[in-house]
Amino acid sequence: MKTVNDLFILEGMREAVVLAGHRGLTRNVQFVNISDTPDAINFLAENFLLLSTGYAFKDNTQEFCELIKQMNDLNCSGIVIKINRFFHQLPTEVKLLADNLAFPIIDLPTAHTLGEVSRHILNYLNDHEAEQLYYALHVQKEFSDMLIKGYSLSALLEQLGHLLARPCLLLNHRGEEIAQSHHFIKESMKQVKEEVIEKVKEDLPLAREGTTFTIPSRELESVTTFSVHTKRQYPSMLVIFDSLTLPYPSSQMAIEQAGNVISFTIVKEQAIEENARLLKNNFFADLIEMKIQSDEEILSRSNYYGLQKNMENVCIVCTIDTKGEEYESLQLYEKKIGELHNTVYDQIEDEIINEGVTATLFTKGKYFAMVVQFQKYGDEQVNIITQFLEKIQTNFNGDFTLSFGVSHSVPSLKEIPTIYQEAVEAITQGYEQKLNGFIKYYKTRDLEELLKALPRKDIKALYENTLKSLAFPKTKEDIELIKTIQVYLDSQCEISETSRKLFVHRNTVKYRIAKAEEVLNCSLRDPADSLRIRVALVIGAILNEDENVVNH
Repeated sequence: MKTVNDLFILEGMREAVVLAGHRGLTRNVQFVNISDTPDAINFLAENFLLLSTGYAFKDNTQEFCELIKQMNDLNCSGIVIKINRFFHQLPTEVKLLADNLAFPIIDLPTAHTLGEVSRHILNYLNDHEAEQLYYALHVQKEFSDMLIKGYSLSALLEQLGHLLARPCLLLNHRGEEIAQSHHFIKESMKQVKEEVIEKVKEDLPLAREGTTFTIPSRELESVTTFSVHTKRQYPSMLVIFDSLTLPYPSSQMAIEQAGNVISFTIVKEQAIEENARLLKNNFFADLIEMKIQSDEEILSRSNYYGLQKNMENVCIVCTIDTKGEEYESLQLYEKKIGELHNTVYDQIEDEIINEGVTATLFTKGKYFAMVVQFQKYGDEQVNIITQFLEKIQTNFNGDFTLSFGVSHSVPSLKEIPTIYQEAVEAITQGYEQKLNGFIKYYKTRDLEELLKALPRKDIKALYENTLKSLAFPKTKEDIELIKTIQVYLDSQCEISETSRKLFVHRNTVKYRIAKAEEVLNCSLRDPADSLRIRVALVIGAILNEDENVVNH
């Protein structure tokens, strides 16, 4: 952008004299306006240069000063005025104010009309912008040709560094290097690059938006980041050294055009990456559905995707909690759901890399599945997993929460189908308990949990058929029989132990057991009969629990 000082090379401005505000000649000029009305300020904005005869203020110095203050507040460029037309000399108050504000006031000779000078200035400004635009289009064409020919990101960065004569870096959304210009090959630039990356990582959100900063080894040289948007939630970053002093005709527009082509190249590479991800997920689906039978094939394909043999394997599944109207409305838009899943995948992948966890990430339907590997698995590793998953939940940026199911560990890659099912069952149990944003470790369901999952009419029929008249004891004698059976079975059918626990004589226990076996038509010492009765007693406790809930 041109400054007021640059205008003095133009026809009509060569003989102009600066009357006040010399320090403000570095102000930028982008637009020109001609006005002799008292309300000229209403038609001005930042970087506007006002051309005027001063007629509106010839008898009112105070209003002239007020206009200067208002123009200065708007960051206008200055005033070009024909001082001899109505003033003959600049009022002292106006001169002092303009000098104090560093606001240029320039006297235009009467031989030149305001319209003529305005045309020269506008042509000069527009020609400059046209040249910048032409150069930017030239850059875009050059880079587009490279894109069509399949040049790599490294080649694009090398070309950009050559065009701008500036060191250039391309970083991903995590602040990691993707490509660099030739400037960083020098040994002296390696520390510079490390300082830049460290500075970017200090405030990634700001760097992704675009910012300018300095680094210790180059305090006199600015470093600027530019957003490079892709299909991902967070943009990559183009880093250019000293871009604020780029020589003409290099411009921000040229950088933007190069950035667009770099963006397209990254999107193309992301599409290739997504295809590779699809192949990886297909392998995982084949593995957990046991479509791969050969141990050698399981080992070789697992190793290709980063899974090693002779390790303890733990499966973690993750899903987005489906709660609230916002998620329900999202389900109507397949594209938005796809973007949401890509965002979650990227963020989980980021955390795996940032935390240095040995894990391979897959997707299966609505689930994100991680196979995490350890040399050994114990309480310490459980704590590592818990802290890792809690960090993912904390750092997850979105309107939704994430839940996790974690399996037991297994030593063989062939057993991954088992631990995947365990992890899915763990997360399912969490949702059955109406939880959200949880971490649930798999545990084997006990007999009572399994029975509770069965239809009540079925377990009630089993209960009644097994315990017969003792199923719903009414008399004191029946209640004592049921209690004796329970204690007797819990005491491993030991008469003495049962007698001690019930505080009754051994003969009383013998009598009750004989009576119970007669009523139930079975032997409590027979393993099969004993198992059926144990199960029936558990069912009885479940039915009683249901009845208590109803009554309350």
